[in-house]
Amino acid sequence: MRAHNLGELTAVDAARAKWWSADVQYHVLDACVQLWGGYGYMNEYRVARAWKDARVTRIWAGFNEIMKELIGRELGF
Repeated sequence: MRAHNLGELTAVDAARAKWWSADVQYHVLDACVQLWGGYGYMNEYRVARAWKDARVTRIWAGFNEIMKELIGRELGF
């Protein structure tokens, strides 16, 4: 946030933050769905709705695979 507010946020740093936060969110909620079992897939339960939101987060504002491509280019891969 500090880099963004100062106008110093690069596209690669933004890609890193987006990729990492979306990936962690998805993995945590995937574990929660597993913990809840079948209830984790029913829309009546909060965990199912949160899991769907986490799944979409990996797509909007650029696919995570594209974020990885930007990061890889910065690293020289």
